[in-house]
Amino acid sequence: MFFVNIGANGVNVLFPFLAKNVSDDAKYLGYIYSSMSMGSLLTGLIFSVKSIHRVELKIIYLSFLLQATGIAALCFTQNFLIILIFVFVIGLITGFIGVLIPTFVQRSVPIHLLGRVNSIMMAISMLSTPVAQFIFGVSVDYFNIKYLFFIAGALGIVTSLSSLLINERKGTPRETVM
Repeated sequence: MFFVNIGANGVNVLFPFLAKNVSDDAKYLGYIYSSMSMGSLLTGLIFSVKSIHRVELKIIYLSFLLQATGIAALCFTQNFLIILIFVFVIGLITGFIGVLIPTFVQRSVPIHLLGRVNSIMMAISMLSTPVAQFIFGVSVDYFNIKYLFFIAGALGIVTSLSSLLINERKGTPRETVM
């Protein structure tokens, strides 16, 4: 979770530079953030009326993989409409992950350990934000913005694929029913 979050949180540092590459007009940054927010909002609306019946660890890893692939794909386009579509999809997937993880933890962790597990997960997640801001904030002065989007996505892709392979190697399916 820590390494995937570094890549996902790093893009928030990179978005202003992406908007600047497209245009000097500040409204483009607003469009980028609005697009991501609309994706997350749509996912939230869907899950407010539709329940998740089955949660597998593999689905969480695949969601991280899709999110990271979308982030990495931002390095390949300068077309603003395509950027907005990618960012919208990243927002959709981010919202999906935000529902899947707590659901999986609720169903997988014994009730007497739930508070501890959630606290550790929140600490890891919150620690990744300043680390990502530092890494990408400093890196933006030295590297092309396109490379940084690729690096942010690659970090998530490598982490997700590694997690998928480790999970498959264990041979124990991790699923819950809700």
